[in-house]
Amino acid sequence: MFKKKSKPQKSGLHAPSIALVGNPNVGKSAIFNLLTGSYVIVSNYPGTTVEVSRGTCKGIDGRVEVIDTPGVNNLIPQSEDERVARDILLRGGHRRVVQVADAKNLRRALFLTSQLAEMGLPVVLDLNMWDECLERGISIDTGKLQSLLGIPVVRTVATEKQGIGHLLNALPQAGVPSLKVDFGREIEEGISRIEPLIPNGYPRRAMALMLLSGDFTVAEKLGYSKTVQGEVSKIRDSIQRKFSDPLSYAINRIRAAYVERLFHETVYTAPKRMESHPFLRASFFFFLIPVFAFALGYKIMDMLLFFFQGYLSSAPPLGLILKLASGMASCILFCLHLYRKDLRTKRTISEVLGDLTMHPVAAYPILITSLWAIYKLVGVFGAGVCVDFMEKKVFGYAGTPSGGFDLWFPVPFAGKDVTLFHVPFNGINYYLGLLGQMLVSPQNLGYQLFLDGQAGLIQVGLTYAIAIVFPIVGFFFLAFGLMEDSGYLPRLAVMLDKLFKRIGLTGKAVLPMVLGLGCGTMATLTTRILDTKKERIIATLLMALAIPCSAQLGVIAFVMGSISGFYFALYVFIIAFQLILVGFVASKVLPGGRSDFIMEVPPFRCPKLYNILLKTAYRVKWFLREAVPLFLMGTLALFILSKTGALKYIELAGRPVVSNWLGLPPETAEGFILGFLRRDYGAVSLFKALERVHGSVGAEPVQLLVALVVITLFVPCLANFLVIIKERGIATAALIIGFIVPYAFLVGGILNLIMKAI
Repeated sequence: MFKKKSKPQKSGLHAPSIALVGNPNVGKSAIFNLLTGSYVIVSNYPGTTVEVSRGTCKGIDGRVEVIDTPGVNNLIPQSEDERVARDILLRGGHRRVVQVADAKNLRRALFLTSQLAEMGLPVVLDLNMWDECLERGISIDTGKLQSLLGIPVVRTVATEKQGIGHLLNALPQAGVPSLKVDFGREIEEGISRIEPLIPNGYPRRAMALMLLSGDFTVAEKLGYSKTVQGEVSKIRDSIQRKFSDPLSYAINRIRAAYVERLFHETVYTAPKRMESHPFLRASFFFFLIPVFAFALGYKIMDMLLFFFQGYLSSAPPLGLILKLASGMASCILFCLHLYRKDLRTKRTISEVLGDLTMHPVAAYPILITSLWAIYKLVGVFGAGVCVDFMEKKVFGYAGTPSGGFDLWFPVPFAGKDVTLFHVPFNGINYYLGLLGQMLVSPQNLGYQLFLDGQAGLIQVGLTYAIAIVFPIVGFFFLAFGLMEDSGYLPRLAVMLDKLFKRIGLTGKAVLPMVLGLGCGTMATLTTRILDTKKERIIATLLMALAIPCSAQLGVIAFVMGSISGFYFALYVFIIAFQLILVGFVASKVLPGGRSDFIMEVPPFRCPKLYNILLKTAYRVKWFLREAVPLFLMGTLALFILSKTGALKYIELAGRPVVSNWLGLPPETAEGFILGFLRRDYGAVSLFKALERVHGSVGAEPVQLLVALVVITLFVPCLANFLVIIKERGIATAALIIGFIVPYAFLVGGILNLIMKAI
């Protein structure tokens, strides 16, 4: 993400800079945006795949670099994100730290403050989300807290742009927190024995604690020889023998006890009951909840009937009766539960909603309905209406005019549809094609390199990235921002943690998995948040194998639904089963362990539209910066393969497998190759090929089921494949693809045999 005009100052070892540090979901990014404006640069931290945002602080003469570090819970790192944040802080120089804290969760923030004190870094403590702190009746004596810590303490509400001036004014007074945790005689003795081994220029106490906690990446950073590493290990082992718990746990427990005492000295919690306005409360309980519950039950039954519509086609009234009965039953159950539990206790609307989204029964229909709503927004409107408009009308095709488009929908007038305003624009690619034909022939290799309909860099690569992917990821990030800012996403992670443990992951994997339903390329990039290499590999494998992107899922739902919802239900079951089966086996086969799952569940809140739009814009910019070059590289590779004839040989080589093993017409082999370029193109190509073969009879349902299962399990699109290489390395990417290709055909062949036998 770049601002076009000015250039950032290069950050050297002693360049003045501000590092934003804090726990996840405390508003660091909002503070960063307010400090830097739109001046943002995103780059990988050296030697890692974790991206760090940099900008210039506009309130300090425009000369101070601001670095937004990844969210951390501990500076003794358990994940790549935490290690990157730790390394940024250890780089030294004249860096000041703004620790952004969730004011209503000060205990967790002070845990981090004590570690910053051990690093000897000048800190300003920013108590963000101060409004939510007040709403909950939490009183923080900021004067006493400032006195105890010996550093400036400011209060902000980033979403309302409040307190940023005070934060800027406090930066020059940043100081090292006057905190020192006494870890007891044994650990303190170990610290004193390791400190002389720490080179000058590093915070010795902090580094000694990291080494005692088993953070061996520190030894690599310090360039220790094997002899020195052995000496450190001996010191650590001698102390560990005196503790029944792991030494890292003992250190964290002592630190937490110290923070607890500090917390009770400065925080007075007398939670006041925040009651919603009587009118809003009555509207919520007596109108919105019944309507929502009825719609929820009605829609769940509607989806079930969609899956089995072939069996009820002869009795439409029965379907309507079942949907109405399901809606009424859901309404009665919801109302009885809420009225008995919540109406008399005067709980707030946000508390009720927060509990419903984690209810052991109600949470699952809410989840299904939420995913359905996201699918309608992203898969139908974004991947359907918007992509169709962008691809056919805005970009169009070289050599074929699009015919323009109407600025407003036609309105009926005097018995005819009258268009209010027509735009005679025939498409970007059409005009580029005319310009190209003024210079060279359409058969010229240079013309085809850019405007070829099968693999042109502009006609396919750029159009695919902007006209097709941009609307999909844009609407998905909008939906994702709503889930994130409302507090629903962390609840979803907690709810699904037990299931994910079965496949070697934790609830944190919900983020990339949900993103994968929007775009697998973006989702693969977000696997960085997972704590261990094993988890990142499993998540990447499962998304490449069994998570269809929204565009592909939209095509599949349309194709299978046009035959029978039963086949779509069967498709969903098969893909879900493969995801669980492969994840379970991978968790047993791949070396390494699973990390602990720790996630704070924030209060359920009403999202701020400005924040969601801002985050969506930044995420889309970031995605396009990452994805467009990959799309162009992939299209160039496809162009070379097609022009050299290699693509045709690949198709011919695959025809025997497609026809003999999968039971599909040989013409469908082309669809699998197109699926490597774009997954929904592959699904459409298979459908059209089967229609051409069977003519007016239409494609056979069994063949469609087999074809769409295989194209889903088949290799991810080219852009996603290139991102997998970037994230996991070429060796791991080759192993993933080497497993997926034969496995997809194996599952398809077995499915073909079973369906024929049945």
